[in-house]
This record gives sequence, C-alpha cells and structure tokens, in this order.
Amino acid sequence: MPFTDFSGVLKTNRRTISQGAVSAAGSASIGPAPPYSSNISNYSYSAVPPSSDTETAPLIPKKNQRELGGKKQLSLSVTFVVLCSFAVCLVAILVTYGKDRRSPDAREHILKKWELEWSEHDERARMYKEEEERWAERRIEQDELIRDWDREREAYDREDRKREARWKREQIAHDKLLREELERHREAHDREKKEREEQEEEERRRLKMVWVDVEPQGCTTYATREYTATLANVPSNYPRGVEACKVTPLIVHGLSYLPHTCKDDGPGGIIGSWRVNHGQPDCTTFWADYKDKGCTSVGSGRRHIEHRLANLSPDGDWREFVATTPVRFNGLQFVGAEEAFKSYWGVFGLWEIDDAEC
Repeated sequence: MPFTDFSGVLKTNRRTISQGAVSAAGSASIGPAPPYSSNISNYSYSAVPPSSDTETAPLIPKKNQRELGGKKQLSLSVTFVVLCSFAVCLVAILVTYGKDRRSPDAREHILKKWELEWSEHDERARMYKEEEERWAERRIEQDELIRDWDREREAYDREDRKREARWKREQIAHDKLLREELERHREAHDREKKEREEQEEEERRRLKMVWVDVEPQGCTTYATREYTATLANVPSNYPRGVEACKVTPLIVHGLSYLPHTCKDDGPGGIIGSWRVNHGQPDCTTFWADYKDKGCTSVGSGRRHIEHRLANLSPDGDWREFVATTPVRFNGLQFVGAEEAFKSYWGVFGLWEIDDAEC
C-alpha cells in the first residue's frame, strides 16, 4: 500500500494552532492606555463636595472588598483550568503528529499494520467469495435433488393411481364372482332343502306320521298355554325323527302351529311342545280392584296406583303373569306391572305415575 506523507498536513495544523493561540492571547490581553489629555490642569476641584471621611479611610468598603476578592479568585481559577486544558491538548497534538513526522519507524509500523489489515481483508473477501460459490453449488445440487424427488413422487403417484384402479377392477371382478358363487350355493342349498323336505314329507305320508296324545299343560304366560304331543308312526331306526318333528304341524283350535321344541325321548318317542296364545280364556289374567294409594312423598310429583291380579291359574308363575298382563288406566297403557308382590289376599301390582297434585 502506498504511504501518504502527512508532514504538510501536520505543518499546516501546527501553524493554525499557533496562530489560534496567538490570536487567543491577543484577544485576552489588555488594550492600549487612553491618550493623555492636557485638560486635567484646568479641572476645578471646587465642584467636588467635601467629604466627611479622613484621608486614612479606605476608598472601598470591606464588605465589597471581600466580594471582589472572591470573584477575582474564582475568575483566576477558571482561567487557569482553561489554560491548562488547552495546553494539555496542544502538547498531545504536537507530540502525536510530531512523532509520526519525525519517526520513520512509527510510519513503517503503521504501513505494516495497514498492509496486514489489507491482506487479512483480502483473505476474508476471498474466503467469503469461495463460501458463496460453495453455497451456490449446494443450492444447485439441492434444487436438482428436489426436482428428482418431484419426478419420483409424480412417477410414484401415477403408479399408485394405476395400482388403485387395477385393484378396484380386480375387487369388482372378485365381488362379482363371489356373489355368483354364493348365489349358486344358495340355489343349490335351497334346492337340496326343498328336495329333502319333499322326501321327508313323502316319507311322513308314507309312514303316516301324525301327532297323538295331545295334552294341554299349564299356563306359561298371559293368555298362553303349553301343549305337548307325541309323533306317532316313527320307525325306531329312523335317523331324522327330530327334523320330522320340527316340520310336522299341530292343529289347535282350528289354527296350525309348528312345535316350539322337539325332543327325542328314546322309547317314549319324539315329543313336541307348543305355546298356544289363541283361545285360552283360562290363562287370560286381568287387573282388578283399582286403588289410589296417594302420593309417594310430598313434592315428589308421583302417585302410587295398585291393582289386584285376577284369574291367575293355580299352576301359573305369578311373576311371569304380572309382567305380561297389560292394563290401561288414567289414559295410560302398560304392558305389565312395574312392581308386584304376593300376599295371603292375592297377587298385587304397583305403578308410579306422574301427578302434578303431588
């Protein structure tokens, strides 16, 4: 790096500072004395009034003298501080610039320092440029990699759509084949079942299988009675006796019923049972003796109602009948009692209904 000669600048600065100091000193000095006037001899002292003070009395009072002394001392202190500061600054400037001007070693040291800083700056600039180039290359590689990823994703999406469409076609074809297969199996099963029923029906007719020993049993629930019967004319080695029982109807009160259960009783034959809920007046219970038992509690809004269960057969299960015997009261319909109990006086059902008077 070329060296700049600061000697002219330092000379100019020193000359300017010296002139400033001289001008400052000149401005701070006392001006010339006033001209002498010859009119003093002609002055009349008679116009001055006589003074009462003696010749030894001071011209300025002591109090004023103290004030003037303090102000003068303060002014001198301020002036001294200002002059000292100015002198220190002037000396520092002269020493600094005078040393650079007078010392070649100092200038050489500064030049070497500048050259070192400049070389370091060039090195940092070169490294920064190389880093920028590397980052540019990385960005290019990254952009290319992103484009590759995009192409791969698009290819995968296309292939995935193709696979999904192919899977849907295969699924539709498989479902169609499955439905057709199921339909063929169902048709074959129905055909076999129909043929088997026809064969069994033909066997029953040939063997003259009929229900005998039809006996009514007890009442099982509201208006329902159980019946039992034995299937006759069943050979002892007949393998499908229970199946024949399930498909052989029984006529009760003019209506045809299929068995509720079938049981192979061995030597006793095939036993069938029915639950007939038509034309059974002895099993038809009803609620009688309506009683209002009052509010369940004050402010509850609920009222107790009681009925007695009538026409209950001695062999009937009273719990089953209270739960299945319907009743209607106060515009309300119930399929059975909400609660029930049995006492010496009979079976009673209980209900709780809403009532605003409670």
